Amino acid sequence: MRYLTSFLLLAVAFALTTAGLMLWHAQDFGFQGIWFFDNDYKPHPLHLLVLGIAMIPPALWEIFILEYKHDNER
Repeated sequence: MRYLTSFLLLAVAFALTTAGLMLWHAQDFGFQGIWFFDNDYKPHPLHLLVLGIAMIPPALWEIFILEYKHDNER
């Protein structure tokens, strides 16, 4: 079950990263409205990108730890 959760988090992280890049490309990689108070408190695509990138290392680390524990139990 922990593997499923870890892989789902990893998939969500890559999906957020991809969506953030695609939406940011649609805005011609502009930085207008990157601050919440500047953009009527709407999220900027860069926020999705950063969130996705930030989620990848912990999810991968959890998978590596689970593999390490699994190998040492044998």
